[in-house]
This record gives sequence, structure tokens and C-alpha cells, in this order.
Amino acid sequence: MAEQMEFSEFCSRLIERTDIVKLISRYAPLRRMGNGYKACCPFHNEKTPSFSVDPVKQLYHCFGCGKGGNAITFVSDIESIDRIDAIRMLADEANMELPRLTGSRAPGLTKQQRSRYYDLMRDAARHYHDNLKLPVAERAREYIKKRELPDNIVTRFGLGYSVGFDEMINYLKSKGYTATEMKAVGIADQRGDKYYDVFHGRLMFPIISNFGQVVAFGGRVLEKSDYAKYRNSAQTEIFDKSRTVYALNLLKKKRTSGPIDYVVMCEGYMDVIALHKAGFDTAVASMGTALTSQQAKQIKNYSDKVIISYDGDGAGQKATMRGLDILRECGLTVKVASLPDGLDPDDIINRFGADAYKKLLDEALPLTEYKIRALRSKYDLSDRDEKTKYTAEAVRVIRRLDSPVEIDEYLGVLSKETGYDMSVLRRQAETTAAVENTASEIQKTQNRKDTETTETDVTETDKTENYLLAALVAGKDYVDPADYGEIFPDGFGKMVTESVTDSRLKGLKDVSAMLYSDLPESMQSKIPPIIDFDFKRLDSREVYGACVLKLKCDRLERESNELAQKYDESKDITFLTRSNELKRKLRKLRGQGGIK
Repeated sequence: MAEQMEFSEFCSRLIERTDIVKLISRYAPLRRMGNGYKACCPFHNEKTPSFSVDPVKQLYHCFGCGKGGNAITFVSDIESIDRIDAIRMLADEANMELPRLTGSRAPGLTKQQRSRYYDLMRDAARHYHDNLKLPVAERAREYIKKRELPDNIVTRFGLGYSVGFDEMINYLKSKGYTATEMKAVGIADQRGDKYYDVFHGRLMFPIISNFGQVVAFGGRVLEKSDYAKYRNSAQTEIFDKSRTVYALNLLKKKRTSGPIDYVVMCEGYMDVIALHKAGFDTAVASMGTALTSQQAKQIKNYSDKVIISYDGDGAGQKATMRGLDILRECGLTVKVASLPDGLDPDDIINRFGADAYKKLLDEALPLTEYKIRALRSKYDLSDRDEKTKYTAEAVRVIRRLDSPVEIDEYLGVLSKETGYDMSVLRRQAETTAAVENTASEIQKTQNRKDTETTETDVTETDKTENYLLAALVAGKDYVDPADYGEIFPDGFGKMVTESVTDSRLKGLKDVSAMLYSDLPESMQSKIPPIIDFDFKRLDSREVYGACVLKLKCDRLERESNELAQKYDESKDITFLTRSNELKRKLRKLRGQGGIK
């Protein structure tokens, strides 16, 4: 209890030492009003300021959206990070050492280690950038010239060049860093006792966090080879690709000058850079094609509207479909700019001009309309059977809308397109709802097991986990990688998910072969059951959805019970509050009425 009191006092001192006016000014321009300050709220779009800051009480409050609290609350909400990470960030700025507490999540790195890693990455980024001037970087300069990137854009994005196998290693050693530290942040790897730069010979793209720190790199090959075109840093203590958005630091800087109407979400580094060059300076990219809820929440901190602008090829369109619902579920208004087949944003701008691309953004389709059009392209409506299948799929999409008015409007459009009467389509929607609700009830019944022994529970859970991992390895089209980060936050499942994701980003066809290379020997006995998994009747979207729902509910219930037990032992109200939050989330998940 003494340690908890000490932590509470630490937070109080941290809040006292943090200038909340200076802190919030980074995100919203504050104006003095009497004894306080006012601004347009950084959490929602508004024209009349309703966000106030009290410098004496060190508190803020928005009378529009209701958000309020202290400096810790503000950082946690505005950056979409955990409370402990917000405390760590503010403590670093205040030069205060975060106490290590029993029962709290281990910090992982000390303040000194984290600071040193950030210094190393900053020095590496500067050196890569300086390398562009060297004669050996001619290929990199030619590529930059070919892409018509002016000096100010090269500087804004910190582009650089990795000269050779050990040039960066030797440079960083001369700065006092060790090879072990270089490996820890993902710059170096080793063969035997020899360390080398994993990005050698590539054009370099620093990946900068929304705190302005270089946390990782992307590297592009400059000539044809057997290597993947792009190589990204592996997961490290300072880099989590599922929580990182490329160019978010520039979006954060732009918001200080006023509200952002919309964010353009692209696929890759060069798409973002090309759009910024053309004046579309709200463009960002996810780290890979699969969007995560953490990335969506970070985007929502800057704008309520996002326009997806992925490449017009098959891979881009498939990636678009995976990310739409994740963005919508985080409260974002989502539209999709449909690019012509085979063209990326840079192609559009180079061939037809920036105005042509702006027109595509202006004509971006609302989420539901885009989904229905994508479905429509798969069916021949002159064929009766295909028209029936298309109608059933379209109704399933429409039924998930929250607004009855929108549902009726889209059903009307579908009626005109297919010739089916509105009354028929409404009955189809009711039937679809009934089927999905029945599936949900079946799943709930399956979850109410007698559980005679713990071993039975573990066996059933293992089977479900193996099925999901097997579906991921097999590349089933109904798999959504975004589900896996929540279901497998650590352990074997997380390592399999990361290995498969990285292998696919590298363009490897046999992802299963990489599992034995990526996973430690102690886990390799678990690999055959997922590689050789017999799907039989399990190979369907419905089974996948039921398994995802089950494991998400199991995890929430387990974590809630653990927090409740911690509260019983310590009487720390924060444990009880978090436990109740998870219970509410669990009830909501179980009550959604079907399988996505």
C-alpha cells in the first residue's frame, strides 16, 4: 500500500511540475481569456472555442465533447496511449524517474536505456541523411531525381542512404554505441561474431513517432534483386508497427495551425511523400497494409474523417476492405477514393495533375457505397443466381448500418438496381439478422461449458487458437490480421502472427518455412499442428468469426477477473475501475448480435 501511495504522490508531483498550458499548446493554439485559456477542442472539430484550460488548477475541460482532466489524462487521450505510457512521457520531460511498482506493468526499459536508444536512432538517421552526399550514393540521388523530389521534401522526410555492410556499424561505434544496442533497435544483425547493417545499399526512410523520435527505418532497394523491394525494422522495445503511423509527426505539426478537414491514408512511404510534395500534406500511411485499431485511434486524434487512397491494384483494394470497419468502429467517417487499376497516387498526379487527384478525393465514396460497389463488380446481374447472391451480400452490408434512415435509403438504391421490391429486401434484411443472431446464440451456448476440469478448457482453447493460427498461415481470405493482435498479445500466437506478417510483407510464398527460423527452439514443437491443420468443415468465414469472438470474450473475462482479484488483495480502486471497464466491453461484445 505504501508503494501505491508513493506512486500517487509521484503523479501529483508530476502534474505540479508539468506546465499544462505549454503542453496543450503543442496540440491546440490557446488564447488568454481572463484567468484561463481557451481554444477549439483538439479532440473534436468545432468552429467556436469550447475548450478551456485552468493554469492554476492544472486542469482542462471541453464543454462541447465533455473531455477533461489533468496533464496525464490529456496525453493519454490525445496520443491514444496507456496511462502508464503517458506518465512515462511526462516524467521524461520533467526529468523525473518513474518508480518501479509491484503490480504495475513493467516499464521494459529504464529511462536511461530508452533515452539512449532514441539518441542512437537520431544519430543513425542523421548519418544516413548525410550519406546522400557521398559519391557512392549516386544511385540513391538518381532515384530521388527520377521521383522529382525537391530538397525541402528530402529534408522534411529525412531521406538517407545506407552505404554498406558495416559503414553504419563503425560510425555508431565511433559515437560510443555498442553493437548490442544497434541490434536491439533493429539496425544491426549478426552472422557469427560479425555485425552488419540490415539496410545496406538501400534508400532510407526514417519512421518518426508522434513524439518526434526516430523509432525505426524503412529501406528500399535501388536495383533489381532477389530481395524484397522494401525492408522495415523489426519489432523492438521502442517500435511497435501496430501502433505506428508513418508521417503522423507531420500531421501533428500541421494541426497546431488549425483543424484538419481529413486525413489521406496511403499504402507506402513514397505515396505519402509524393502527396506531400503535391500539397496534400495530411497524407499518412500504416506500417503495412493491415490497419489496426491503435492506428485508427491515433488518426482520430487529428481528424474525424479519413479518405482511403490505396493503389488501384488487387492488393490495394483487398487491403482497403480490411481496414474500413476498423476505422469506422473507432468513430471515423470513412470514404474511399477509387484509383484506376494499376495506378498509385503519384501516378495520378504525374499523369493528370494535382487537380485530378483532388477531384478523386472530392468524389470519394462513403464506406457502405464503396463496399456495395466492390461486391457488385464480382457478380453478373444478368444471371439470376448471381443477382440473388449479390443481393443477399449487399443486404448483409447494409443491415450493419446504425441509422434506420440510411438502411432504407440503401435498400431503395438496391431495389432500383436489382428490381427486387422493397418489401422483399426488408424481409431479407430481417432474415439475415435472424440468422446472425442465431449464430451468436449458438456461440454463447458453446461458451457455457460445464468445465468439469481445467484441462478440458485448455484443450478447447488450444484447438481454437490452432485453428486461427492455421488459417493465418494458410492465407485464408476471411482472415483479418487485425484480430490477432488482440487475441494473441504475447507468447506463441504473437510470434507466429509477427513471423507470418513479416514474411508476407517480404513477398515470401512459403511463410510456414520461416516459422522454424523465427521461433525459438522451445516453441517449434507447436508449429506442425498449425501447418498440417485439417480444416474439414471449419473452412468458413462463419467459423472464423465465432472463434474470434470466443477468444476475445475469453481474454476480456480472464483479464477482468485478474484485476478484480488484485483489487481484493490491495483495495486499490484503479484495479476495480479497470475491471469494470473490461466487463462493460465484454457485455457489449457478447451483445453485438452476430458474427462479423
